[in-house]
Amino acid sequence: MLLGAHLAGMAIENAMLGAAHACANPLTAHCGLAHGAAVGLMLPHVIRFNSQVVDQAYAELLQVVNLPPQKDSGNSERLCERIIILQAAAGLPQRLSECQIEKASLSQLAQAATQEWTGTFNPRPLALADFLRLYEAAY
Repeated sequence: MLLGAHLAGMAIENAMLGAAHACANPLTAHCGLAHGAAVGLMLPHVIRFNSQVVDQAYAELLQVVNLPPQKDSGNSERLCERIIILQAAAGLPQRLSECQIEKASLSQLAQAATQEWTGTFNPRPLALADFLRLYEAAY
């Protein structure tokens, strides 16, 4: 367990996280959603958002999980499909509406997400409107 925790810490320190964590932190702090579930719930939407700039990296991830990447694009959707399958297998929520989060709170959550330092390391820059669109997509 100690080795696993160490490796996870090293991975986080090197990756510096991104939009999925920036969105998840307010969901945990303000809505009581478990952090891992919140990250997982937001991840497919963030992958789609980032696909314009990191589709090739998604192709590499697909190869790691033994799924052939697409030649031109579409890697983000294939990766999202895989994540959604894993979420379902784990019994994790896939929509914010399943978590008793009111749609009216999305703008407040988006504002809180803009204050998260982890979002500054996202491969594609995010503004308030982007965070709101991510939450709306997840709703």
